[in-house]
Amino acid sequence: MRKTFTLLFSVLLLGAFLFPGCKKDSTDTPGGDPSPIGTVGNQFTGYLVGLSNFSAVVTSNSDGIANIGVSGTITDQSIKDIAPLLNSSSMASIDPVTGDFSVDLKVKFTSEGVADYYGTDGKASTVVNYDAKVGDVYKCKSAEGESFNRTVTARSETDDYYYGFLLIKTITIEEPVSNPAVTKIVYRANHRFGIVNITVVLQDGTEVPFTIFSTNEN
Repeated sequence: MRKTFTLLFSVLLLGAFLFPGCKKDSTDTPGGDPSPIGTVGNQFTGYLVGLSNFSAVVTSNSDGIANIGVSGTITDQSIKDIAPLLNSSSMASIDPVTGDFSVDLKVKFTSEGVADYYGTDGKASTVVNYDAKVGDVYKCKSAEGESFNRTVTARSETDDYYYGFLLIKTITIEEPVSNPAVTKIVYRANHRFGIVNITVVLQDGTEVPFTIFSTNEN
């Protein structure tokens, strides 16, 4: 059971570098100049067990909002078996036989932060402002109308986070999840590289990390 949940949410992470489900209650979304991370042709890479042929590329950019095409192949049969559940999401399209999947995302990358566009009203939801302080809160509301917060829980002042061969500073943002399997999602962000890691924390304490690398940077 743990393996199934782990792979399920790994697929969702691959499908959305920013986990879907909230819309911003306020208008305090990141300002600043458009970031090269959102430039057409920019590629994202990452690795998760149970997936192959992963590709994520910015296919277009409209008014600073990047459209990212994500695709790959699910190689684990347990995920193929629950493909109908994933297909119920407007984000994902999955072939239960071949395991091929595709996802279209909308994300705004700027010199000052990152926002996603998964709310039912089409408005932006802040994931991080790079000038964030510990305790800052981004108020959100789920598609079901439930309110919750994304909260900045840490900000490093020294280069203490391993990112490939580099040590970088990060901002940590936590989002609670109302789910029988998952307790929260933890984002790590850096002013130069954007979102660098998303970790799903399961109810039993198991962590499912996904490190994200972008060809372009701020």
